[in-house]
Amino acid sequence: MPGPRDLLTTALTVTQSLSSADVASLIREPAIIVSAPRSGSSVLFEQMRVLPGLWSIGGESHSIFNAFPHLRAENAAMDSGSLTEQHADEETCDRLRRCFLFLLSDHQGRLLGRLPAHERPTHATLLEKTPRNALNIPFLLRVFPSARFVFLHRDPRHNIASLIEAWTVGLQTGRFVTFPQLPGWDREGWCFLLPPGWRRMRGKSIAEIAAFQWAATNSIIMDECQKLAPDRCATVTYEAFIDDPDSVLKSLAEFAGAQGPDRSMSGEALPLSRTTLTPPDPDKWRKHEDAIEAAREEWGPVADRLAAL
Repeated sequence: MPGPRDLLTTALTVTQSLSSADVASLIREPAIIVSAPRSGSSVLFEQMRVLPGLWSIGGESHSIFNAFPHLRAENAAMDSGSLTEQHADEETCDRLRRCFLFLLSDHQGRLLGRLPAHERPTHATLLEKTPRNALNIPFLLRVFPSARFVFLHRDPRHNIASLIEAWTVGLQTGRFVTFPQLPGWDREGWCFLLPPGWRRMRGKSIAEIAAFQWAATNSIIMDECQKLAPDRCATVTYEAFIDDPDSVLKSLAEFAGAQGPDRSMSGEALPLSRTTLTPPDPDKWRKHEDAIEAAREEWGPVADRLAAL
């Protein structure tokens, strides 16, 4: 994949024969996965992107967003990684759409722009998954006004434990660091998405940071989804997906306007995501049980709210 600026230049060149209205109409009713980091969104995306009828760029859209420096964070003060309607001016929306359109491929990996005219669809249903999308729903609704959202959430204990492990690895290796030199932060870097209010985590333990990140992200998603018509947000738990992937994928395919899976996964273990650190284990979280329970004041109310969905 070309670098961010090369990507933007190439996308603008390849799509220059299309008007802004044409580009907007080609990407219809995208399905955007939103979740807290380490919720299992990668494995869900990897299974959904091979559903016939869905188009994706093959992975996360960091390369696209990196082509727009003004979309790196909420503001120059780095108050958060959230993007609002104010970030979505007409030029930004049009250029973002063109980047997605340029990279779109179907469930067989065929690039939209290279398909023969008679095989090219009149519109493509984009499947998008990038962790920071959870903070950017108002922005995404300006870029893709007909977007629908797949809200994935996971048991807080398991999710927070996974975040603790990833933060530990990230600070040691840089693997998950998204803001390597975050002004005012007291660690080597900040991992994953940057919710509003992050500064109150200065001096806190990694477990407290992970609990804050999980709680803040899920709260934001619930708040934004409640503003939408019920048929524009599908909610699924990671546990339900792991227990019965066939049923969940069939339901989400219907929600996204795609065909169901072309084969059953019943009795099969889902393949590990490329971001998996250690093999799944239902008791793995207990290694961090005491630290997670100590942070219950942070995550408990949000877990109660999720349970009521």
